[in-house]
Amino acid sequence: MTLGNTTTRTAALTGLLAFLAAGGAAAAPLPVVVSILPQQEFVRAVGGDEVTVDVLVGPGHSPATYEPTPRQVAGLSAARLFFAAGVPFERGIVPRIAAMPDGPVIAGARDFGPAAARGHDDHGHDHDHGDGPDPHTWLDPVQAMAFADTVCARLTAARPAAAAEFAARRDSLRARLATLDREIAAELAPWRGRAFFVFHPAYGHFARRYGLEQVAVEQDGHDPGARQVAAVVARARAAGATVIVVQPQFSRRTAEAIAREVGAEILVLDPLAADYETSLRHIAAALAASFASAR
Repeated sequence: MTLGNTTTRTAALTGLLAFLAAGGAAAAPLPVVVSILPQQEFVRAVGGDEVTVDVLVGPGHSPATYEPTPRQVAGLSAARLFFAAGVPFERGIVPRIAAMPDGPVIAGARDFGPAAARGHDDHGHDHDHGDGPDPHTWLDPVQAMAFADTVCARLTAARPAAAAEFAARRDSLRARLATLDREIAAELAPWRGRAFFVFHPAYGHFARRYGLEQVAVEQDGHDPGARQVAAVVARARAAGATVIVVQPQFSRRTAEAIAREVGAEILVLDPLAADYETSLRHIAAALAASFASAR
């Protein structure tokens, strides 16, 4: 063997050892599963190429009635992490995940932030979400920042070699969320204390953050009775409401009947939309426009 060949082989071996020592360089992405689309965006934002993120509740489906498919359950068994959102269907799936011998680490919904444990603000309608506290914590960008911190911590524990990368991406996401919060606060500041009318009470955390009042038609997860409908109609008329907010995941029949009585229009907003920042800006702008057009 010549000196040149020996040198070449030594250099190649040194390079291979350095590559292996880097750990994460050749590692496959961490398989992560989340419940809803906004979580998928957050985990991708922090994890980058170090993660693959599957979502259980896809577009058009409601977490209130969703049932995971057998394929999704199989995917959960292969995941490293599962991020819960506190939505109703998780009551059935989380115990199954916890019982999996090699199942994923479960990050609880409380990791969205301290307000996640409280019910929604629904002034004058002081019930909870029907199935427990309002889970829509992601609609508050400040609580979404807390979730970004949790994602970073969980991913770092699973892949320490990428800790610096996760932290940098987390910081970038937090900065964007802080900007989003400031923009929405400024847009809705003139309307603090105003009420908006919704079919499904998804906006309690959003309303609390920006000083608004959510008035829900739905009661404890069920369509309202005649007395409740009459009360909402009377209040909406008194407020000069021009819109009744509905979600694409729910029937709008009752909301449309109320809108006709009030002389309002139906406004479709999606709290489960995938493009989180664009969606929240749209929600804020739509509500501001409805307040400005109130009769």
